[in-house]
Amino acid sequence: MGSQEKVKTRRGNNEGSIWPERDEKGNPVRWRAAVTVGYKDNGQPMRKTLSGKTRKIVKEKLNQYLKDKENNINELPGNIKTGEWLERWLYDYKRNNVKPSTFESYEAIINTHLIPALKNIPLKRLKAANLQQLYTEKLESGGKNNKPLSTRYVRYMHTLIREALQQAMKEKLVPYNIADAAKPPKLESKEMVIFSEEQVDLLLEAIQEDRYCLAYTLAIATGLRRGELLGLCWDCVDLNNESITVIRQLIALDNKPVLDSSLKTKQGKRNIPLPKGMADALKEHRKNQNEERLAWGEAYTGNPYNLVFTREDGSPLDPKEFTKRFQRLCEKAGLPRIRLHDLRHTHASLLLKKNIHPKVVQERLGHSSINITLDLYSHVTPSLQQEAADSFGDLFDKKKNASK
Repeated sequence: MGSQEKVKTRRGNNEGSIWPERDEKGNPVRWRAAVTVGYKDNGQPMRKTLSGKTRKIVKEKLNQYLKDKENNINELPGNIKTGEWLERWLYDYKRNNVKPSTFESYEAIINTHLIPALKNIPLKRLKAANLQQLYTEKLESGGKNNKPLSTRYVRYMHTLIREALQQAMKEKLVPYNIADAAKPPKLESKEMVIFSEEQVDLLLEAIQEDRYCLAYTLAIATGLRRGELLGLCWDCVDLNNESITVIRQLIALDNKPVLDSSLKTKQGKRNIPLPKGMADALKEHRKNQNEERLAWGEAYTGNPYNLVFTREDGSPLDPKEFTKRFQRLCEKAGLPRIRLHDLRHTHASLLLKKNIHPKVVQERLGHSSINITLDLYSHVTPSLQQEAADSFGDLFDKKKNASK
């Protein structure tokens, strides 16, 4: 060991020096390194000291320090941990720069998943392998009751950690963004379940006596998202021209329903013509709503947003309870227990099967581009392709008969 340790301990100017601390017999028991980091007012140098059990360990520490110094990486008090940085990024950089609903989702992911797993890892020592292991664990048993998290959710986690590290890189806290070296899971879309026309008929028959029959019917007829449906106000219902305008959505903040005027896309703000008879049904519904308000009297909490669909006392509906109620109605009708959002898919698929132009479907759904519509409902296009081919076949048959 002695012969191996007798190596050059001096390095170039400002490159630091390495030397051993020896015992009484002259054997190295610990190694140290020092490098000049600046000078005091009196001209004396200020030195950064590192130590380790072997020369190799100290050399690695010194090289890393010099590399960080070259890249202008800041030395943070107490060597800031990843959890501390994520918390700082969340509350200092994001809280006032995103929508409240978006911030709430950021907060849930960071506080529930990212900080508990990464909190004690020094920010400058965070590795891509740490993130990869985290993604794997969450995909296997990261949800409630140890259920797997969806690939979409884990990819969302990756997006947040990457953005937080990008800010740390801008501030010279880390030399590069290690999240770029991590590989989030490939997105696996949930299986889309749609009702056929016959199943829609069964559902409409089963919900006739339900308080929110018109709401579920409107969802089928317009393809509204749940938030858009529950956030529909009377000022956006044009009974004369038989159409509705989508400009708001009902969201949950701190487990309380709140009306939000910001929609998912610019195209989300749209006008949707209603099918025949729907305007008359809405007129009757408004009449019943006014009668309900009078019947409740002082006990009526009021309808501050002037919502079309509310509880009996006028308060906004809870989105999750609204979905559960719908699923119970599906079971009552002997139909599959689908998501409420699948009524939106049903609306689009039935329109495409009736040869309604995809551009019209895109506008009704509020998609940002027609490509999204075509990609989402590609399962419908094979039959449309065959119909297109058959139409040319008919044309050629007519031409052939005419030539005869």
